[in-house]
Amino acid sequence: MREFQDELNDFRLQASIRELRTALLRATLLFGAITIGLALVVVPAARKSVDYVASSPQLDTMTTDSIGANRYTVHRSVLQAPGAAPCIVHASGGRTGTC
Repeated sequence: MREFQDELNDFRLQASIRELRTALLRATLLFGAITIGLALVVVPAARKSVDYVASSPQLDTMTTDSIGANRYTVHRSVLQAPGAAPCIVHASGGRTGTC
């Protein structure tokens, strides 16, 4: 009878280990599926918001430039009227355009 009890306890231990492995596998698959689902939703949404901000007319795309000995800086502002000439600051300190 003692041997039967030992075998029964071993069987129960093996069954609980199998259940634990199965539960761990299911949890891993669940979290993996959630991660993939979020990636499929979040990445395109983030991309759309970046494209929206980049194409916004309120974005100030200031540019500076220099060519050879004629060094100058071009200033543009969001507050400038559309189509207005940019402010050009020359190396000598002189300014031309809408400053």
